[in-house]
Amino acid sequence: MPRSSRKSKDNGNTQLNEGDLPRSEQPTIIERGKKFAAYDKFGKLIILGYDRRIVQDYANDRVRKG
Repeated sequence: MPRSSRKSKDNGNTQLNEGDLPRSEQPTIIERGKKFAAYDKFGKLIILGYDRRIVQDYANDRVRKG
């Protein structure tokens, strides 16, 4: 029997990191109460805010420029 007749693993459900920054360079987002804090890879605070999406977008832009 040919090998192509075997069923292959379904990898259609895997979640991939779609960010354009390497994982080691991505800022860390932490929730503290109602606020979100973004830190760089050295532990330095980048931004503090109430909206996670805005905090994450700003932090990614800041890390990308630096």
